[in-house]
Amino acid sequence: MEKEELLINELSELIGVELNLSADKICDLVVDERIVVLRYRPDDDSWLYFGVVHEESDDFSGRILKKALELNLFGIETHGFHLGLFGNALVLSGSVNMDGLTAEYFAEKILALSRHIGELAEKLNANSVESCVAEEVSDPWNTGFMQV
Repeated sequence: MEKEELLINELSELIGVELNLSADKICDLVVDERIVVLRYRPDDDSWLYFGVVHEESDDFSGRILKKALELNLFGIETHGFHLGLFGNALVLSGSVNMDGLTAEYFAEKILALSRHIGELAEKLNANSVESCVAEEVSDPWNTGFMQV
């Protein structure tokens, strides 16, 4: 049995849900009523894990994408996860190297991702966008942020 399969088996036992890797090394599970996809990447021996924050809607290309870019700035609102466009959905993703990875640590990372998906979805919601104020960023050319 491959190491990625062993990890999925350990994760399955830990959370009490049967998980199986597909032939493409992909597995999905439900966390806090959200689908999180796990994908093993053999090229760099790591796991990519992601979930949908927002699916396409009438205002997807305008206000929602602008707000998503603001929330993604410096990774502060995304807690270091990556917010991006995947097909017709905004997804939040993370990655973790397989070296030394335990099922417990992976479960913590997956749970954190799911919780941050919920937070970002609320901030992108039409009713709460106005209440989400982006961090004010100084002009880097005039504040000594960058010096040559």
